[in-house]
Parts: sequence; C-alpha cells; structure tokens
Amino acid sequence: MLDNSNDQSFSDYLNARPLDVHKWSDHSEVNEFVNEIYKKLISIKGHEKTSKKLVKVLLLDLYVAWSADPELKIMFSRDNNAYKAKSRYNELHVGKKIRDIVDALIQDGVIGQKVGFNDRISGIGFQSRIWASEGLKTQFNKAKFHQFYIHSHEDREAIEQRDSLKKADPKYIDTKETIRMRSVLSDYNDLLANTHIDIYNLEKPVLEIGSGKKMMRLQINQQDKFVRRIFNNSRWDQGGRFYGGWWQRCPTKYRESIMMDGMMTAEIDFSGLHVVLLYSQVSINYWAEVNEDPYQLHGINNIDPEIDLRAAAKLLMLTAINADDEAKAFQAFRFQAETGTLEKRLTNEQLEAILVALKRKHEPIAHKIASGAGIDLMYLDSQITEKLVEAFTYTHKCPILTVHDSYVVPFGYDRILYKEMQKAFTAITGTTHPVAKHTTEYSDTLEQEPDGPEDMSPQYSEPASQRHINELGLFREFRGKPEMESWVPDWTMVY
Repeated sequence: MLDNSNDQSFSDYLNARPLDVHKWSDHSEVNEFVNEIYKKLISIKGHEKTSKKLVKVLLLDLYVAWSADPELKIMFSRDNNAYKAKSRYNELHVGKKIRDIVDALIQDGVIGQKVGFNDRISGIGFQSRIWASEGLKTQFNKAKFHQFYIHSHEDREAIEQRDSLKKADPKYIDTKETIRMRSVLSDYNDLLANTHIDIYNLEKPVLEIGSGKKMMRLQINQQDKFVRRIFNNSRWDQGGRFYGGWWQRCPTKYRESIMMDGMMTAEIDFSGLHVVLLYSQVSINYWAEVNEDPYQLHGINNIDPEIDLRAAAKLLMLTAINADDEAKAFQAFRFQAETGTLEKRLTNEQLEAILVALKRKHEPIAHKIASGAGIDLMYLDSQITEKLVEAFTYTHKCPILTVHDSYVVPFGYDRILYKEMQKAFTAITGTTHPVAKHTTEYSDTLEQEPDGPEDMSPQYSEPASQRHINELGLFREFRGKPEMESWVPDWTMVY
C-alpha cells in the first residue's frame, strides 16, 4: 500500500498518466529495439507474436513518457475489465494478457512498479504505477529512433459513442453519417500529425498546473495530438464534441505561446455561445436584438463585494445550462470554482439569488436553465466545430486546434477563421453571430498591415527555447518538410 506519510514520495507517484495502448510504430529501428529487449527476456510465456506486440506497446508508451519527463509514471490497471481485446476502441487488441507481460518485465528488471490498492472501507484507491528501469532508460538513450517514430495506430477509432452511464459502447452500427464523420477526423488527424505543435518557450516540455497534492503535470508532445468525437446516451444527436490533443487540457495563458511549424498563433472564441444558441432556438438573434453582456448582473444582495460577480454569474450560468436541476448546478459550481476563493464558499442561498437574477435577465430561455439542455447544445456546437475543421482541413489545408468554442490557428489565418466562424454559426443556427475579439495578447498587432516578411508575425515576449528549436528541426527533418510550410498564408489574400 502506498505510504501517504511521505508527501514527497506521494507526490512522485502522483506524477503519472494512464497507459496509452494506442502507441505504435512499424519503423525498422523500433522493431530492432523491441526485438533486442524481447530476446533477453526469460519470464515471458505464451504466443510469441502476441507477447512481442504487447511488449512493444508498453515499451513505446514508456519511451514517450520518459522522453518528455523522465520522472513520469504510467498508471496501469490490473482489472480484467480494463482490457477488452475485441473492442473497436482497442485496435491493437490489447487484452488482459498484458498484465502477465508487465509482471514478466518487472521480474526481468526492465520496468519498475508500485502496486496499487483499493480500500473498500474508506473508498480510497491507488492504481498501480510502472516506469522504465535505469537499465531501460540507458537503452532509450542509445536507441536509433526518437519520439517522432512513434504515433497512434492507423486504425485507432475516432468516433466514440457512450451510453447513459458514460461507458463507451463499442457495439454501435456504422451509418453513412458515422463513416463520413470518421473520414473527416481521419484527414484532420493526418494534418495534425504532420504539424509540429508546441509551446515555444518551454525548456522542458511539461507544464505544472495547480499546486500541492492537486498539482498535475501535462506533457507537451507530438504523440498527444489525436482527436476524436464523443457522443452521449447512445445517440448521435447528443454530445459529439471534439476531444483530444494536449492543448485542450492546457490553460489559456499557455495556449498564447503555441507555435505551429515554427509560426506563432492566434485564438478566437465565440462569445456566450451556449446562451446565444438557446436564444436562437426561440428565434431570437441575441446579439442583434438583445446585445448585452449575458453575464453582467447588478443589485445582488448578500454577496461579498470582493467577489467578481460577472465571473461567478458566468460560471453558474454555464454549469446550470448543463445541470439537470439547481442542486446539481450549485454542486458543479463549487466543484469548478478555484480552491481557496470566495466563490468556492458561496452558499446555495447565495447561488440561488444569482441564478434567479440570471433567469430574470434571460426570461425567454429561463425554462432551459437547470434543465439538462447542455447535452443538446454540445451537439450544436460540435456541428459548428466540424464545419470549421472541414473548412481548414480541405479548403485552407491549414491546421486548426479546437477547444470546444475556441479555436487556434497560425497567425494570419485568424482573419480567415473569423469569417469561417460566422459562416459556420449561420449554417447551423440560421442566425448571425458576432465573434469575440482575439484572445491572444498581441491582438493590437492584428490591426496592422504587414509591410514585409519581417513584419508578417508579431514578436514574442521571450525567445524560443533551445529544446523547441532542436525539436522543430528534428521534426522537419524526419517529416521531410521544407523550411516554409505550404499553408503559410498568401498575405494579399488574408489581408
């Protein structure tokens, strides 16, 4: 059992992520590396082809973890139900035999392990951790391949349907629509895979988010770019949002420093999207007919003046739209409020006062608040996002990163993005919608016409890290890419 008495030790084991069973590579250098390790194993039993495949999956994911953060552990489940070899979401057919392979690798000293536990009385659990041994790390250092040799398996499923219990349902029957959606995602994922997406000023490609025992580490790497769509309640008209890519888990302040193939980026989001979508459902064009800040409130009593009332109202409105009832909305609000803030301590009575004010402000859609409408709105915003993904993948042949209602593109394509967002919103809702201003810190620069190549991009506030420069060069060399990408904008067209 994990000893919680040593905070430092406990923190070390918290630096972990789940095993990714989708890692793969068919490069000869990788196969040679796996074969060299496999032939020295003495504890492996069973069919050689299957065993070697599982060893390969484990070694590749351990390599990816080690290459960005040598201290990162891999969370490994010993539950038989965690591995369904015949599932459409498990294209490599990784079954429960992987537990025997892990045990053999531990016995032969290839990997280390911290055994997990599940205390049924306290409800506290800790999933087992595995990591590369010092000997395996030495072999990683000598390997004739690098991280860009490793990718998601080509048959990885990008369309996921979940049931009412939020469990993935692999038994759905494909339709023309699911085949079409999968084709779009396949082309989109290919574009992302061939684009170097990085935070330019990180010397170590790891973000530390939060603090203390709640601190998490986010790896910024080129193997975490696979995007899929997740539908809910065993239906194709609920949910459907795009998930995946490290940028979705990346705080806004870090997204401002994203580069794509050495180009800086711009981000634009929809303003009050779900509120505006609800109004469109009752035939009201919010920004044309109402045109007010949807979250600005006045005259709420018994609320600490130190609290940012607008920010609290926005969070409560968004949680209430997604909640089935008010009690769940209040619970979700406090869960999402930042630890240690005054907002975290707001009582149900105080939150109810804010919610009443919001319903009064938005009387035409008040019946939709705390009604579970969010799942349907997610489907609408996912349709808007799909149109943007299609436009940038097929028409502009330019990468776009999606964060639900916010989008990141290479600098210069933000002008195109602005127009495409307007077009997509109108196509799905039938109404027009002003888009928020650029959220990046260099928005003022976007108002200037470029005078020449040296003025085509705003300047960074700090230089790119040597790691980023080296990695970008290695990526370009491996992909056989020219110095200037084909999607660098035609500045006459863009401006």
